[in-house]
Amino acid sequence: MRKTILLIHGMRGTHHGLIEVASLLSSKYKIINPDLPGSGTRLELDNKTLDGYAEWLHDYIQSLKLKTKPYIAEHSMGSIIVSNYVEKYPNDVNRKVVLMSPIFRTHTGQIVSNIICAVLIFLLRLLPNKLRYNLLKSRVVSFCISHYLTCDKNKQEQIDELHYRYSGRFSSANSIMADIKMSMHSQTIISSKKDNLLIIGDKDKLTSLELIRRMSDDNMCKIKIIPNSGHLINYEKPQQIADAISNFIS
Repeated sequence: MRKTILLIHGMRGTHHGLIEVASLLSSKYKIINPDLPGSGTRLELDNKTLDGYAEWLHDYIQSLKLKTKPYIAEHSMGSIIVSNYVEKYPNDVNRKVVLMSPIFRTHTGQIVSNIICAVLIFLLRLLPNKLRYNLLKSRVVSFCISHYLTCDKNKQEQIDELHYRYSGRFSSANSIMADIKMSMHSQTIISSKKDNLLIIGDKDKLTSLELIRRMSDDNMCKIKIIPNSGHLINYEKPQQIADAISNFIS
């Protein structure tokens, strides 16, 4: 019986963001790669918080009726969602958990993130709902984000197009704003109940490599740092991600 891996994408994304990683893993594993509620799907959460996502993920995994516990691997905001979820439902998934581009901030970094979030949400709320929605979905916003998060400039044009094509499929402005608030006010946690593998680009601008290396030194988790890559390692280095996941699970 093939092992099952459940993939969870990040903010502004859909399952398409991990489809290349899924394809590379599919020869050895059964891959389940869903859209999060409000992202590429009509399903929306009434309570779009970490607790709300945890309840959805618990119900979703139960609905799969798998014969064995799945491994779970997730990217960016997905790492925040899943790392908090496994604290609440540790028995839902296999002991080995993969966190791709996890979000870790220093104390100062978290304060800065909270301030930026408050200003951003305040400014967005000044706009009429339709204009706010169209702005958040726009090519300009998508390209600014992908340029900031991408390190491999040889792939920049390709990543710009993929990011724009699949990153604006959220159901409403309120939906994506709830994700922004959750992601900027929260961060990934390392569960003592799981064996964790952290996969991160060495040029990732959304996380603290200092904290990640400290965790490795404390033997709290395994670390795979991918050179010459940023936060969007799912687009930049899918083969290295697939190899790291496969080696960890095997």
